[in-house]
Amino acid sequence: MARRALLLMVLLLVPVLVASQDEALFDYHALDLEMLITNRFELVASSSGFYANSVSALISWYPRDDYRQEAEYISTVPEADFEDGKGFFFEWQKPSKTSFLIEQSSRIKAKNEIQKITGKVEFPIEELDPYYSDYLVPMEIIDINDDIRSLASSLAKGEDDLYGVVFNLALWVQENVEYDLSTITADASQKASWVLKNRKGVCDEITSLFISLCRSLGIPARFVTGISYSNVNLQNDGWGPHGWAEVYFPGYGWVPFDVTYKELGYLDAAHIKLKDSLDAKEVSVNYSATGSNLEIKPGLLNASVTVLSHDYLVRPLLGLSAEVVVPETGFGSYNLLIVTVKNPNNYYLATKVALANVKELDIDGSPFKQLLLKPNSEQKVYWLLRVGSRLDSRFIYTFPLRITGERGEQAETRFKAERDGKLYSENYMKLFIEEEQAEQKPYSDFLILNCSASKSKLFLDRPVTINCSIKNMGDRTLRNLEVCLGNDCVSSMLAAGALANYTYSRRFDTIGVKNLVFSAENELVESSYYMVLESQDRPLLEIINITYPKSLSYDAQSQIRFFLKKKSTNAPKNVVVRLQHDFFEERWEIGELSQDYDFTVAIRGDNFRLGQNRFNITASYDDEEGHEYRMREEVFITLDNPTFWQKIMVWLNGLEHKINNWF
Repeated sequence: MARRALLLMVLLLVPVLVASQDEALFDYHALDLEMLITNRFELVASSSGFYANSVSALISWYPRDDYRQEAEYISTVPEADFEDGKGFFFEWQKPSKTSFLIEQSSRIKAKNEIQKITGKVEFPIEELDPYYSDYLVPMEIIDINDDIRSLASSLAKGEDDLYGVVFNLALWVQENVEYDLSTITADASQKASWVLKNRKGVCDEITSLFISLCRSLGIPARFVTGISYSNVNLQNDGWGPHGWAEVYFPGYGWVPFDVTYKELGYLDAAHIKLKDSLDAKEVSVNYSATGSNLEIKPGLLNASVTVLSHDYLVRPLLGLSAEVVVPETGFGSYNLLIVTVKNPNNYYLATKVALANVKELDIDGSPFKQLLLKPNSEQKVYWLLRVGSRLDSRFIYTFPLRITGERGEQAETRFKAERDGKLYSENYMKLFIEEEQAEQKPYSDFLILNCSASKSKLFLDRPVTINCSIKNMGDRTLRNLEVCLGNDCVSSMLAAGALANYTYSRRFDTIGVKNLVFSAENELVESSYYMVLESQDRPLLEIINITYPKSLSYDAQSQIRFFLKKKSTNAPKNVVVRLQHDFFEERWEIGELSQDYDFTVAIRGDNFRLGQNRFNITASYDDEEGHEYRMREEVFITLDNPTFWQKIMVWLNGLEHKINNWF
């Protein structure tokens, strides 16, 4: 019998997972890549009399530098102006042609690197730099509705570790939303709410839903556009446009999460980041033209990538060990594979492990397991196995079990089965599965929590009213229900079908994004609602560094120069700057003051009054509530020693000014 058993074991080893050559591209630590982006567009006459004064195009796609990617060079044809964060600006003055081709070539080194989060980041994020508040706002595609909020809250239940919450959100999207290129979504980007309802989408839409879930919990997240390699769609040698997400971890920065590729907290080296944005619908090329009777016919943005070289295969980061509950079973019996995954590193690792399929052995559930390991920790994963019941009774079967990690980690074990072997039930094997999840409270699904604030943005030390409600949709009375907004808690009773309202007042003495948690819990239920408020300082600007001559002769010229500086975190709105003199005025409309401005105004002595001339520099602006503010500075310049005839000219100038004002 021993010889026959050995023969069957060798035959059963054949189906173990074998990596293809294409898959090896994902497994290199670093790739040297050459990328060419091209775009052809045309001017089209809309009617007779067509002509063009100028044509321009702004390409916002270009390789970005970050912790895992570096552009060694970027060049364009024709030559273009570059502005960091915006892209390459191409311009043609009085063009004689109507067809335009622009090219951007670059060489990039991309790495398969973990963004190392070495310590626990508390969830919810109670204090967030207001700079990141834009990454919490619902957008056209990355929208947020009650269903998204409810799902996100349920997935975050009981978690106080930000990485754990983000991992749970990503895992749910992976397991519950189908990647489907056959739908209309391949050409038309759908809203995150649509994706949640229909449970299908392409990479952009799957990513949009993940970002929406994050934002609904007060977790900043943004959309990333780039190029990646896929061995599923081999058009263009497998390289094509792709979308993934980045999530902000306070104290660490932006961390990549590619839910479509199941790469959480890292990216393989075959990802090229080209742009990040607030929404998934931002265009990659902006065209403009001046002239008459013309239209722009945009063209597709095409990208091709060549792999120039690579370094070593990624190295194992985890330890794997495997065992089975029983070494021998009978035909038709259950067995349990227990794999211990150990993270010896001082940072979080989200990883996948896979069990190779073995003939005549059924795996209950997916052969893939995805898990999050905290620094210097270990976890167990389980596969429930069942031996085929119709095996040849003449043989003893040996089942080899091989487990692999995504960075080459491996573990092996085996067990035997024969006709007269002992039979083990499914329930018996489940006794060996350690319960690592928190106790579930199914009645929580009948509890609906909601909150709204009188304002989503408020000024420091200004109160905001928060109205919250709890609806008991079940058939049981909830007693000793602890209802809290943060640490402000009361004990309540909520009858079946009842609605309870709670009103709170809050004020904040520090600026930033505030994540408030409204929760309800007793022995039957545990539910939370997350709400984001932004505390702002009042907008403030100042007029500084004013330079001007103390005096000026009648026939001389000079200038007044000054700077407008934003002093607050909150940007002043509807900014209007004026320089006023009795005889003239300069005026500038800025809108929102997001940066400092430098003003230089030419002045001439023949526009002055006799003696001392006063110049008023004023800046008026609004806050988000429509309140108006005004800043003013004065400078005085003396008309220096005018002659008799110059005095007459000054007097006539003043007279003309008065007459004009009368009419």
